[in-house]
Amino acid sequence: MISDRDSISVNEVIKDRKANKFLFYFWFAKNWFLERLAVAAPIPSWRVAFHRWRGIKIGKNVYIGYDVTFDRIYPELITIEDYVEIGDKSIISAHERGSIIFRDKYPRKLKPVHLKRGAWVMPGVIIIPGITIGEMAVVATGSVVTKDVPSKKLVGGVPAKIIKDLEDEAVSNATT
Repeated sequence: MISDRDSISVNEVIKDRKANKFLFYFWFAKNWFLERLAVAAPIPSWRVAFHRWRGIKIGKNVYIGYDVTFDRIYPELITIEDYVEIGDKSIISAHERGSIIFRDKYPRKLKPVHLKRGAWVMPGVIIIPGITIGEMAVVATGSVVTKDVPSKKLVGGVPAKIIKDLEDEAVSNATT
């Protein structure tokens, strides 16, 4: 019933995690269940709690929208600081690997993702492994983040590029 692809992938993860196969399946099922609860939970603080129970490091006063997908295999590699907001249907991944036929060219790589204090990720954003979103940075709807985002910058597009310096705007708004 389990395909070669599934068997190869599971064995890679078990080897990476130095885990017992039975305990890994139990852990995966628990995390899958918690993710399903988080995706559909009607109250934002419940979504945050379910994702914390999965192993994501989440600070205070964090908002996670509906249908946000966090890395299913390595949730512990994701850190979300205080006052971060993540819009609906965003995807945040902390690992990458090629398909079976590309494993030699694209081996499994684990890269932490860090969303710093006050970052705002609008709906439909994809954040690839190894990215840091700086403090008070904003990622526009539908963007694909392939490089770190500096603090107090607005980025957008595919791939995301700096659109505006938010620090300059805050200074000009304060003086008018």
